[in-house]
Amino acid sequence: MDNPNDPLSDLSGALGEDYEQSRAAQRDRVIAELKQVIERVPPQSEFTNTRRFKVWGPILLVGALILLGVTFNPQRLGAVALVAFIVCIAAALTWQHRNAGTQVFMRVTRRQLFVDTLDAPVDMAEVEDVAVKDEGLVMVQTLEMSSETALPKHRVVKLQFFGNQAMVLKKPRPQIRIMSAGLACKGRKLDNEEVLAMLAAYRDAAHAQRQLELMQADG
Repeated sequence: MDNPNDPLSDLSGALGEDYEQSRAAQRDRVIAELKQVIERVPPQSEFTNTRRFKVWGPILLVGALILLGVTFNPQRLGAVALVAFIVCIAAALTWQHRNAGTQVFMRVTRRQLFVDTLDAPVDMAEVEDVAVKDEGLVMVQTLEMSSETALPKHRVVKLQFFGNQAMVLKKPRPQIRIMSAGLACKGRKLDNEEVLAMLAAYRDAAHAQRQLELMQADG
C-alpha cells in the first residue's frame, strides 16, 4: 500500500504536472506560430494580367500600318503580304487585350489556387516549390507539386496571343505552369519578386493550416 506521505510519490506527481504544463505551453506556442503564418496573408487575393499589350498592341498596329503604306508596291506583293500579315497580328493583339488588367483570371486563398483554365483548384498545401520568371512577353509561374497530389486538367486557350493560360505537366515532375502578360493585384503591377513572395506566403499558410488542423484534431 502506497504511503500518502511518500516524498518520492509527491516528487513524481510534481514532475508529471510540470511536464504536462511544459507540453501544453509548447503546444500553445506552436499553435500561435502557425496562426501567425496563416494570418500573414489575406484570406483571398485576386490577380489580373497587366496592360502591357493594351499599350503595345496599338503602337505595333500603328507602326505596321505606317510600314505597309511605305512599302506598298503592286510589283512587290510578297513584301506587301508579309507586312499585311503583321498588321493583322497587331490588330488581333490589340483587340484581344482591349480589356487587359480588368478581368480576374487567378485567385489564391489560404488553402487553394484557382485559375480560369483549370478544371479544379490547386491544393496549395501540396505545393513544394515556387518559381517565377518573366520572359519578356509573358510571365511564367511554376508550382512544383507533391508526387502524391491529384493534378487538375487544363483547357488550352486557342487563337489568342499571350493570353492567360495554365498548363498541367506530369514530367519531369508534377507541376502547374501559369502564363500571363504580367501579373497585377488590385490594379498594381507586380514584379517577379513580389509574385514569388506572395505565392510562397500562401503556400506556407496552407501548410500551416493543415498542420494546425491536425494538431486541433489530436486535441
